[in-house]
Amino acid sequence: MSRRLLLLFLTLIATLTTMGQQSGLVIRRRVVSYNVENLFDTIDDPETDDKDFLPEGSYHWTKGRYRNKVENISRTLSRIGEWDYPALIGLVEIENVQVIRDLTDAKALRKMDYRMSVSRGADPRGIDVALLWDPKLFRRVDAHEIPHYGDLLSYPLRRDPRTKRERSGSGRNTLWVTLEQRHSGALLDVFVVHMPSRRGGIRTTSADRERVAAKIYRVIQDLYDERPDARVLIMGDFNDEPHNRALTTALRTISPVAERGEIRPRQLYNLAAPRKREGKGSHYFGRQYWLPDQIIVSGSLLLDGAPLRVSDPSMSIYEPGFLQERKSRPRRSFKGTHYTGGFSDHYPVYIDLIVDLTRANPSDSFDTIPKTPDHNL
Repeated sequence: MSRRLLLLFLTLIATLTTMGQQSGLVIRRRVVSYNVENLFDTIDDPETDDKDFLPEGSYHWTKGRYRNKVENISRTLSRIGEWDYPALIGLVEIENVQVIRDLTDAKALRKMDYRMSVSRGADPRGIDVALLWDPKLFRRVDAHEIPHYGDLLSYPLRRDPRTKRERSGSGRNTLWVTLEQRHSGALLDVFVVHMPSRRGGIRTTSADRERVAAKIYRVIQDLYDERPDARVLIMGDFNDEPHNRALTTALRTISPVAERGEIRPRQLYNLAAPRKREGKGSHYFGRQYWLPDQIIVSGSLLLDGAPLRVSDPSMSIYEPGFLQERKSRPRRSFKGTHYTGGFSDHYPVYIDLIVDLTRANPSDSFDTIPKTPDHNL
């Protein structure tokens, strides 16, 4: 009798699971941020200093090495999703639109048909950032770039109103993309960041990162004035740690565990802070790990019952064995100028996003998704 009841119970669980998968009322998808360390193509860009990453350059960057790097990164991104591919991917240290097209066309990612937005800043080497999203879940509503330096607050993606001389010295750009969740209509504002480096000393360069962070904070406050219930997600390489002034003073983030009482929807919570307290790191430098790769969210993404929400108020670091060398450090593409065929000097970081599909947007349907990218820059 007990065996028959057990069989009946297991059958019921399987039926309910199948129904849940078919209805797909609530799904969990991964959000990934990854500094891919110098993802350059092999073609000379006359407007940037990319000579090191040419076949005749110091890294002897051939088509074969480039293809291997693309395959390594695409395979990593496909595996990090575990049960499914990531819904959102922020990439740092990419050269241009073409390398992202090559990446998304690689075998490991091709079936996702990811859509993309790619910044175009004034970094001397041509280093930029990109955002990829699953078109079955999101559509792009708008996109802007935020120059790191200068008075210009932001401008529409790849429509810089400044002259070449005015752009010179303005540094990299932060990418700001507004997405709409196709089922609920909920908006999500995603910022992909690559802060100024620490080259020249931490204290000497800290003011640069603080200025950039303060500018992003100003953009977000203007966004709140326009849409008080805005949902904000910031990710990338901050070249600082969660406790540094650029994050705590300029961007005004706090640790999610530091909040006592109710979550404040407009407060920015640094989901990397719990990992830092555990001594974890995503980048190995100076004989130790540190945590420049971070994901920050507004409190509105931590609220129970929201159509878009984070499943856990802490970020995870993806560090499987295949991304490591023997000394448990990130397996890079180069050691000095010696090619090793690795991945990156950073580990990817991620959070899980819960997407509530019960709040259907009647004006939308999967059938309306164009087969070719509608926003591919």
